[in-house]
Amino acid sequence: MLDENNQLIQAILDYQNKGKPQEVVQYQQILHRNLVYLATIADHNQSMQQLLPVCPLLFIMFQS
Repeated sequence: MLDENNQLIQAILDYQNKGKPQEVVQYQQILHRNLVYLATIADHNQSMQQLLPVCPLLFIMFQS
């Protein structure tokens, strides 16, 4: 998805330079949807990590 977002950003820049606002809006909407999806996943993963107990052995290993 990161590669797709990179391509979307390039397309947005290209269409902005060509003066095609309808295409810019179209690709901005897709990019926005992708970014919201990624942010939702990140929030969910962070919430899950807070709920999971930390294994004491792993905690000691990563403190070094």
